Amino acid sequence: MKTVKTKSRARELMRAQMGDIYEEIRVAKAAGDPICYSTSNFAKELFEVMGIKVVYPENHAAAVAAKKGAELFCEKAESLGYSSDLCSYARISIGFDERDEDFGHGLDIPAPDFLCVSNNICSTVNKWYENLAWKYDIPMIMLDVPYSTQADYEPAKIEYVKSQLQGIVERLEEVTGRTFDYDRFQEVLETSSENGRLFQEAMDLIGQTVPSPASAFDEYNFMALMIVARGKKETTEALKLFIGELQERIAADETTFPGEERYRIMWDGLCCWPYLRQNSTSLAEKGINMVGTPYTGNYGTTFEDLYELCVSYSSTNNATGVQIGADYRSGLLDRYQCDGVLCNVMRSCKPWVGIMFEMQRQLRNRFGLPYTMFDADQADPRVFSEAQFETRLQGLQEAMEARS
Repeated sequence: MKTVKTKSRARELMRAQMGDIYEEIRVAKAAGDPICYSTSNFAKELFEVMGIKVVYPENHAAAVAAKKGAELFCEKAESLGYSSDLCSYARISIGFDERDEDFGHGLDIPAPDFLCVSNNICSTVNKWYENLAWKYDIPMIMLDVPYSTQADYEPAKIEYVKSQLQGIVERLEEVTGRTFDYDRFQEVLETSSENGRLFQEAMDLIGQTVPSPASAFDEYNFMALMIVARGKKETTEALKLFIGELQERIAADETTFPGEERYRIMWDGLCCWPYLRQNSTSLAEKGINMVGTPYTGNYGTTFEDLYELCVSYSSTNNATGVQIGADYRSGLLDRYQCDGVLCNVMRSCKPWVGIMFEMQRQLRNRFGLPYTMFDADQADPRVFSEAQFETRLQGLQEAMEARS
């Protein structure tokens, strides 16, 4: 397979769309429109129906970290009394909110007028958003998702989630002064589901093709669109372009993975946003391609109706038990023909780090694959050690070589 360096029209379109979204938020705020801050897995289709401009602080914090701004804002939050053990996304968001000057990079955002939070991510977001609500004296709208340990989601739990949405719609109408259009909701539902299907198709083209036409690091770029613009037709266009590019490479026996694909791995845990380039380069130099990750899997879901939408938002990584997580990861390892696992033990993300050692035990028992961990964080660069990463990666490479 030939390695090629090509300009990705899909990536250019994605970046332009992301830039437009942030600019639209700033313009809307200046015009007096209410701005919402929302957790990444709130029922975002409601926002699209009502034309609400939304900042997703987790996604924003990841972008700030990728632009090397995380340390400044983490330290700012810590100077206010927030512990360095807290989620780095929360610390970046809180520190960014207290900034003394513009950050730039197209990432400056206005203060919120109301908040929407769902605990299907973690419990940290509850207190994070409560503090914002207290500071600005603004409404906070909550979507409560029960934790599930069963593979088949109990109808009573899904009905409970579903029953909350009508109240949330009424609260959104009250806060924004806008009316919810139920016909428009069906259209957005279809678009959102189609984008989930397309995103999963792209992930499968990367993961199931051997050798792969790309690296799964590319998925992180388009995951951002699935967070902030899942219900938009523009996202459909970008994803179709991305799929077309992958299919063209497969047909031409080409790849953008910058090296010979000798080994294929699953990356467990979140990525290290400040060190994406270093991580991907180090892997490529050793002929190791990351072809799949549970992190992006939250956004490859589809649904035909409101009930299935609620199932989707109830089945996120952190809202489900260890057994469900192990089964999902097993499916990735099997379908994507992985030779090993590299795991980021993110000390600031308690729901993820709390299950990683059990995941390692179960997956090694099922597959006998090398499973290597390194200590880092999704956004705080002070926690990452390049020397440790390289040592652990070398150990993983040697273990995979021994099995081949």
